Amino acid sequence: MRVLITSVGIRGYLVRYFRKAIKDKGVVFAADCSQYAPALYDADNYFLIPDVTDKSYLSEVLRICEENEIDGVISLNDLELPILAEHKGEFAERGIEVIVSDPRVIDVCYDKYRTFLFLEENGFSTPQTYVSLEPALVAIEGRNLRFPILVKPRRGSASRDIKDVYSVEELSREFLGRTDVMIQECVLGDEYGVDAFNNADLVPVAIYAKKKIRMRAGETERAISVYDGKMIELIRAIAQRLGFYGPADIDLFKRGNDYIILEINPRFGGGYPLSHALGADFPDKVIALVARRDVKPRHCKYRDNVVMMKQYEVKIRKPVAR
Repeated sequence: MRVLITSVGIRGYLVRYFRKAIKDKGVVFAADCSQYAPALYDADNYFLIPDVTDKSYLSEVLRICEENEIDGVISLNDLELPILAEHKGEFAERGIEVIVSDPRVIDVCYDKYRTFLFLEENGFSTPQTYVSLEPALVAIEGRNLRFPILVKPRRGSASRDIKDVYSVEELSREFLGRTDVMIQECVLGDEYGVDAFNNADLVPVAIYAKKKIRMRAGETERAISVYDGKMIELIRAIAQRLGFYGPADIDLFKRGNDYIILEINPRFGGGYPLSHALGADFPDKVIALVARRDVKPRHCKYRDNVVMMKQYEVKIRKPVAR
């Protein structure tokens, strides 16, 4: 078994989880566009690949996979997912399983307005969201939308370029002449992140929830595990309806007794280490999918009130470009 993890960045813990899961039965390769991505050096071997925006990105990843007899590929980068999903058949022709959802699912998740539409059309609570100024102004005038309001990219990642606005004037200025942003209700309440995993039949097999304590650059840095049957069943319903493939990270708020779904990210989330410590072992499930083994649903009873606190480590290495 030979697995390639792309855009590893600083997520050395994930590379190590995969190496532990594969044991002595295979090899874990890592790839990134920068030789200064520290997680590269946690793998058995590594490759430098073009940035995802480079026109040679896909051909280079395919070449690496063919030359190194890679069996499976999984990306940790939102920007890679649409490309891998669109070209999944080209990998399959070479006997390579890419753990990525189909293009429809990727589009629903990557375009945050389409996420809103999916959730609303399927009866899931989600923040009010607008892609034009006029209906947002009507909602403000009718007191159905209150400041502060978020202006955020439709296709964003890692909470970049999200801005709080506090007046109609500021909102109009931020939105003027732009089609790449949307207006969204600012939800107040406790924020949660849920790690979920769907098998090859697109059936949820594992769900682990956590309450976020601290975030940094859109990634969960500190969190506490929460075993909440109502929340787990809600996420199960979303996972079944959307039908993503492999791991996903779902963000939501609790307002009173209601859960407000914010985002669905069809990849490993930044808070996954807590779920892993609770027994999730998604890397083992990824390896099973690559091997075409069945991954059966199971009741995930895990410990409540377990705290995760990330810390940084320094890695000293003289990298050699490849």
